[in-house]
Amino acid sequence: MIASMVNKTTPSFPKEGFRPDIIERIEADRLDSTRLTVALPTPENERVHVKDRHQVFITDGEGVTDWKAPSLRELFRGTQQVSANIETYPPEYVPCFYFIERHVLLLCDVTSDRPDGELEEAYSNLRRRPDGRSLGLTHDFLWQTAAVLLAMRPLSQAEFEGILGRLAGSARTWRTAPSSRNYTACLRKSLGSVPER
Repeated sequence: MIASMVNKTTPSFPKEGFRPDIIERIEADRLDSTRLTVALPTPENERVHVKDRHQVFITDGEGVTDWKAPSLRELFRGTQQVSANIETYPPEYVPCFYFIERHVLLLCDVTSDRPDGELEEAYSNLRRRPDGRSLGLTHDFLWQTAAVLLAMRPLSQAEFEGILGRLAGSARTWRTAPSSRNYTACLRKSLGSVPER
């Protein structure tokens, strides 16, 4: 079984910005490029886990394809500096924030709400060491989410670091205790629960 979050509010990115290797995969399996999301395999009678974070399953809600993701560093494009007002969620990056945070909710709906500190750590590690060793399911699934985002939307290393730094700051702001889950509760209130499995 595969869990996904495709619905009418899934952000889409212009196909002109897609990497050729991901276009090849979605066209081969006839996926709708305006409805793409990272799928989370949910095997029956098994703990949910990412076997190989470089093997990314992508769905449009109808079909599924798999894409062999390179390192995140290989996916950075350009030398654009991050917007100076990244802390205020500037409009040009809102689809990126939304894409990542909707996937956080997908993960939480499939497993359980992740602690604020765990999400902060995953975001911070992706920012500082994009291709560092696995820290577990949350880190691996967010790595895959970041890979698909970078394959669909050209972002420089500076922009990627700015986005992930802002997300880490959000999780840190909501953390009130080692096991608090306030960040996820805030996401649910502002973005709603993931509608489709």
